Amino acid sequence: MTGKTCTASLPTPEWLEESAEDLYENAPCGYISTLPDGVIVRANRTFLSWVGYTREELLAGMRFQDLLSVGGKIFHETHFAPLLQMQGFVNEVQLELVARGGAPLPVLVNTVQRKDAAGRGVVNRTTLFNISDRKKYERELVLARKKAEQAARAKADFLSMVSHEIRTPMNAIIGIASLLQRTELSPQQQKYVRILTSSSENLLGLINHILDFSKLDAGKATLEERDFNLRQLVYGIIFALNVKAEEKRLPVIAEIDERAPEWLLGDPVKLGQVITNLVGNAIKFTEMGAVTVNIHVREFSQDAVSLDFAVTDTGIGIPEDRLAHIFEEFTQANYDIGMKYGGTGLGLAISRKLVELHGGRLGVKSTLGKGSTFSFTLRMKVGHEQAEAAQSAESQASIQAIRGLRVLVAEDNAINVFMLSQLLKQWGASFDVVGDGRQAVERLRSADYDLVLMDVRMPELDGYEATRAIRALPGEYFQHIPIIAVTASSRLGLEDRTQASGFTDFIGKPYKPAELAAMIARHSTWKLEWTPMAAAGDKPPAVVGPPFDLRRLHRMLEDDARAVRELSIITIGSCEQYKQDFQKALETGNREAFEYQFHKIRPTLELLEAQALRAALREAHVLLSESPGSPAAAASCVRALHQELDALIDALRALARRT
Repeated sequence: MTGKTCTASLPTPEWLEESAEDLYENAPCGYISTLPDGVIVRANRTFLSWVGYTREELLAGMRFQDLLSVGGKIFHETHFAPLLQMQGFVNEVQLELVARGGAPLPVLVNTVQRKDAAGRGVVNRTTLFNISDRKKYERELVLARKKAEQAARAKADFLSMVSHEIRTPMNAIIGIASLLQRTELSPQQQKYVRILTSSSENLLGLINHILDFSKLDAGKATLEERDFNLRQLVYGIIFALNVKAEEKRLPVIAEIDERAPEWLLGDPVKLGQVITNLVGNAIKFTEMGAVTVNIHVREFSQDAVSLDFAVTDTGIGIPEDRLAHIFEEFTQANYDIGMKYGGTGLGLAISRKLVELHGGRLGVKSTLGKGSTFSFTLRMKVGHEQAEAAQSAESQASIQAIRGLRVLVAEDNAINVFMLSQLLKQWGASFDVVGDGRQAVERLRSADYDLVLMDVRMPELDGYEATRAIRALPGEYFQHIPIIAVTASSRLGLEDRTQASGFTDFIGKPYKPAELAAMIARHSTWKLEWTPMAAAGDKPPAVVGPPFDLRRLHRMLEDDARAVRELSIITIGSCEQYKQDFQKALETGNREAFEYQFHKIRPTLELLEAQALRAALREAHVLLSESPGSPAAAASCVRALHQELDALIDALRALARRT
């Protein structure tokens, strides 16, 4: 049997050469060759179709840079050509060609320079990619981002508006409930008030969840650093949530490693929010068994500790296919759970973001029908013990500081006015009420006040405009009087806006009475600290209470005897110097030098609560404001200042000897 062997015919070299040329001419990218000065000596058909020139036109002395836009020509001359000459190649450079007729064509350019034996450039070979589609996608992405940012702003504006409209009546409800609890009530009325308080707090919690998530989602949340007691934080949360647990006869157990530091440095509010969310969920979804909060020390370093936090329950558990989605916002394990147990589905999403803000990661392990464990690890600095009794005393001192103040309240909501009036009466302050910003400006022009509580949303003239108008009035009194913004808004960036309008501080509704009292007290001493400290001819106020107090010094140094002694000795030296400096300023009538020394002594006045010395300084400043001052009066002021400074020096010396 015979057969024939069939072989495919191979292409001749001529065909191969023709195919390479065809590939060059019709490639999906443009190819050009240029001389070192940019004159084009070769171009493929693809490039010609882009720019719209014939081959003859292009090769008749046209340069590559002649095809570039104005900006491209400048870039070619200042960057592209020098870089190509220096390193022999340029990669991934975006330029814009101008096609025949003026149409722009964005391209990505890669150029290699061929050199002769002497190292001189002979020809530049350039590959160009048409990136019109990419530029189009980039424009679409920019547009999409702009639309997303507009949507985010619209959401923030909506949340701000809704929160204001809800928080304003919520502020009144919570405030009135607080006032009701202080009155004589029957057992049934007390029950109603408890229900009212609990319901309003639950609604406020829901609002806060939504607003917290908005702030976290916008990346505006930050961590504070202050000392807090870890065990008190955890036990306080359990105690607050234990009412719901007791209704189910469900024990909530705290297991805290004995090696865990008593005090930590961090943000107890945000950490407490995470633990509250996790424990609250565990109680809500558990009918039998127990809820356990476990805190275990992972490792110690010189001044920090790594802690493992875990909240475990024996509740309904989470299906395995839902574990990956449980931390998504507005998400619950399934629809039936949302219908039965309620909630927004935001608690876990907020908790995860708060843990991530701390640098940790919130995870979950769960078995359907047997329970769940939520855990995270945080590294925190070891803190220092705080004097809680002193903090309580300072809270009482806040109310004492308010007594006798004259306050202007600018508020158009009758319920909020009633609540504020009740609080100010209890604190012993006198006050006037106006219903809009225009009335507030007029009232300040005609009467003297110690502080203004200004609602930011009012008819006629809102709080922002009214505050700007007050700050624009002539006279330093209007520049220094504290104006506190009272707002139900939660808009991101609110602090910047209130400061720009001239507000001294702001407090959000609903607020706790103690928070408002502390803020008013903090700004109540401005007339004593105001520079200039008084207008000429003003009589300094009489000193009420002891001339000075050394207890704050002890609290600041945590009763460390050695530190107290050292600071006392340093302060004695400073007071001796102040005697000389103030005397010299008064005797020479140098007001500028006096105010400089007053600025230096202010921390000492605050630390030692030296009210008598502050009053003597104020009287001396009044004297310097007179033109010309009386030598006899100056000598009297010097004696008064020396008397108060000597009294401080004697007390500090006695303190140093005792320690």
